[in-house]
Parts: sequence; C-alpha cells; structure tokens
Amino acid sequence: MNNINEQLEFKATMEVNKSINDWDLTISRNINKIELSVYRKPTNANITIQYTSNDPWDHNRAAFTHYINGALTLPITEQARTQEWQNICNIAQQNGFPIKVIQSIKEKEIAKQNKRPTRKNEEKTEQINNKKLVTFTYHSPLIRKVTNLFKNTGTGIAFRASNTIYQQLVQKTGNKNPSGIYEIKCNTCGMNYVGRSGRPITTRHKEHIRYIKNNNLASAYAVHILNNRHEYGTTENTMQLIKPCRNSSKMNYWKNMYIQIYCQHSKLIEEQQVNEPNPLFE
Repeated sequence: MNNINEQLEFKATMEVNKSINDWDLTISRNINKIELSVYRKPTNANITIQYTSNDPWDHNRAAFTHYINGALTLPITEQARTQEWQNICNIAQQNGFPIKVIQSIKEKEIAKQNKRPTRKNEEKTEQINNKKLVTFTYHSPLIRKVTNLFKNTGTGIAFRASNTIYQQLVQKTGNKNPSGIYEIKCNTCGMNYVGRSGRPITTRHKEHIRYIKNNNLASAYAVHILNNRHEYGTTENTMQLIKPCRNSSKMNYWKNMYIQIYCQHSKLIEEQQVNEPNPLFE
C-alpha cells in the first residue's frame, strides 16, 4: 500500500450500482486511477447449456446474454472488454455454439442499449410487467405451436425442463408403493387395463380382485376377467406403475394419454372405453 508504483490487485464482488451487481471483478489501483476487469476463478469450467440441447432457446442463450450484457455495460477498461469478448467466444466454442450465433446475440444487445426510451416502449414494458405468467413443460420446439395460441391474451409464457441432469443422476428414495397411473395385465391373454389411483396402487389392485370374486362389474378389468373366464394374478406379477402422480387434476390427462397409447399399440383390453384420440397426445 505504501509503494505507489506497486499495482495492488484483489478480487471482490462489486455492488456499486445495478449494472455490476453479482459480477466478480478484479480491481487494480494504478498511479492515477482504478481499473476494473472481469474476474473468473481458475476452477471455473466454463460450462453452459449445450447448443444442441433440447431446451428452450431462451434457456440456451441466457448465459451468453448475461455475459455479453456484462461485457457491454460494466465500467471495465477497453482492453478488459476485448479480453472478455474473447473469453465469451471461447466459452461458446467449448459448448458447441457457432460464433455467428454469439455475434447475433451481441448485436441484439447493442441494439437494445441504443434504443431510445419512448412512451410507446414504456407502455409496452408496463404491459409485460402486468402479464399473468403461465409455465409450460418444454418437451420439444413443437410446444410453441401451443403457446403461440396465447400471444394476444395478455399471458406471459415461461418454460421449464422436465428431463434435467439432476433427475437423471439423483436416485430418489421414493415411495415403494406410490400413487399414479398403473397397468394390470391379464394372465391369460396378456392384454392390459390402464387405471389411476390417488392411493397406493396395491390397494387399488385388491379392489379389482374383490370385484372379480364378488362378480361385481364395477371395473373394466373385472368385466374382462369375468366375461372371458380369464385368469388374474398377484400384484407383483400383473401390476405395474406407469407414471407416478399425486396431483389428482393431472391424473385424468395422464390416464387418457396412456389409454390412447396402449390402444394404438393393441395392448388394451376391449372392455375399457377409449375416448376419441387426442392429437395433443401424439
């Protein structure tokens, strides 16, 4: 500190104003001024969502939008700005992003900053802030054919991914006897009945067996066994959980979808009623 010619560097998270919140910066004190540059830890793996990942494009580009916006707005030196752009390009190549895509994101961010605020833009921003947000599960780009129907309804659409790395790697110690959508197989013909249960599925299996023993035609599975004089089996041998589900409002949708799938693959017993095919289930 006493040697004015010695450059002192230390790493800290700056919170001077909104534009540099949550950024790690290197602060260098020279003779006449303070200089800033973006700091990245040596252990930083520079990993983002891959360009080819089946995620919403808004999610894929989010990291680079953040990086580029920081490079353009942070009060860093021009040399540090040039170095940060090179770092962004290296991260992009490492994660499969073409440079032209990153350049396009940069141009859009520059255009946003150069756009002068007008009354019309302010009203548009206010409308966006007042929108009711609705979340859709993103399975493929085809989901946008559904969300486009809400363009002029004052509804904001957000996407969430259902098939995440966390879900693939973490082994959940779930309930061994959960509720949800299930199938019961006929021991004689091998055809299936698809049902739903908000209780443990083994409880529902016992009810089906009781219907059969009491000649009660309360379920399509019991009707199939009784009318065709087929054999039923134990829970372990004939019953299987297809889709764990606790939300009763969603169960009917899942059940109808699996009924349609089983019917299309000729795996459904004739006694189970099949609704008109739903194109959304395709």
